[in-house]
Order: sequence, then C-alpha cells, then structure tokens
Amino acid sequence: MILNCRVSMKSGIAIGTLCAVAGLAAAQINRKSNSEDKRVQQAKGTFEVRVVAANADSQARNLFSRMYLDKQFQGGLEGTSQVEMLSFRSEDKASGGYVAMEEVTGTLQGKTGSFILQQIGTMRNGVPELKVTVVPASGSGQLVGIDGTMTIRIENGTHFYQFDYTLPGDK
Repeated sequence: MILNCRVSMKSGIAIGTLCAVAGLAAAQINRKSNSEDKRVQQAKGTFEVRVVAANADSQARNLFSRMYLDKQFQGGLEGTSQVEMLSFRSEDKASGGYVAMEEVTGTLQGKTGSFILQQIGTMRNGVPELKVTVVPASGSGQLVGIDGTMTIRIENGTHFYQFDYTLPGDK
C-alpha cells in the first residue's frame, strides 16, 4: 500500500497526524499479512530486576530520570538483559511515562541469541499502560528475524512475563 500524504500549512498538523496514523495502520496491515505464515509461539516465566544506576538528568531541569537496569529471566526465556530507561513523573506521582531500550541475551525455548526490546509506558491517574515490542531486524544468532510483543505483570513483588513471538521458518 502506498500513501501519498502532502501537508500544506493551511491543512495544519491534524492532517499530518492523520497521514501518520494511516501510514502506521498500513504498516500494521502489511506486517500482519507478512507474518501470517509464521506460527506464533509463547514463552512465559519470571524475571528479577536490579537497578544498576539512577540519576536525575540535569540537562532537562530535573524533569527526567535516567536509570540503568539488569534483568535475569527464568522460564521459556533463560537469559539476561540490560536496560536503559528515561522517565518522567508528575508532581502528584499519579501520572508519568517512560521509554526504554533493552538488549536481551540468552536462550528462547532452545534457540540462542539476542534481540532488542523497546518499551513505552504511561501512567494516567495511577492506571498503567505498557507496550513492549521487539525492534525489527534486531535479532542475532538463532533469533535472527524474531518479531513479537511482551506483556509484563507484577504480583506480590514478583515480575512475570509472557512473550508472544514468531521466528522465520517456524510454521
């Protein structure tokens, strides 16, 4: 699908935004049709998180916090990850957001390699939303071509993950 979006100053930001959304929708449709011949697999388990370093980013007038984390995965994914996170939290602490990049290295249901996860999280009035996706073309080793999404939940201090993914050749 080809989108031809031209935005003039008269049409403003709304049309530009609409074109961007339409482009993302088209990309999602194309992605879905390209991955339909692959079997979605699922890995579940737990992980532990350790804060390696945290500091306020003084260049942004202390609005942002930067953190570095190490994770240890158990279950269908056995391995480690290193995370770099940038976050903001409102004064009332009930709302905020973060972005993070995470390099995961290990064995995913018998296949060894690494891949990058991208996290986008928001919290509105205490209600969290999180999107964790594999960055395209980030897989290495036996995980080249990996695609997928991860959901995370925390219960009684324990972190759980569910990783829905596809790999080329897995049908």
